[in-house]
Amino acid sequence: MTPSSLFLIGVLLALGTLAPLAVEGSEIVGIKSGACPSVSPVKCPRNEKPQCKNDWQCPEKKRCCTDGCTPKCVDPVPIKNPVNQKPGKCPVVDAECLMMNPPNRCEMDGQCDLNFKCCKGMCGKLCMSPVRA
Repeated sequence: MTPSSLFLIGVLLALGTLAPLAVEGSEIVGIKSGACPSVSPVKCPRNEKPQCKNDWQCPEKKRCCTDGCTPKCVDPVPIKNPVNQKPGKCPVVDAECLMMNPPNRCEMDGQCDLNFKCCKGMCGKLCMSPVRA
């Protein structure tokens, strides 16, 4: 390998490492599609260590949801009575990832929980909190 090839690989690795930090520190908050399963009030037997703090710490399509005691990575449930368009505007995202055809986490607003909208994110579409118009 040539020195310029090694440099390019180093730059790409650095960008891949820094990209999640840029998203994590931003004001734009996103979630994965689907809703957290409903839970009934339970008496928590002991303090368990949380598995996650947000959806992006969970593998694949799993969401970070509470089981009534502790946040855990669980399979989301479909949203009842989805709508195509929710009120509000998507936030503007200035950066774009270098991935070709990044995966979309949603296709329409109805796949997003609560008041979140399906918006173009840094790497594909995801459920984001709308901004005021």
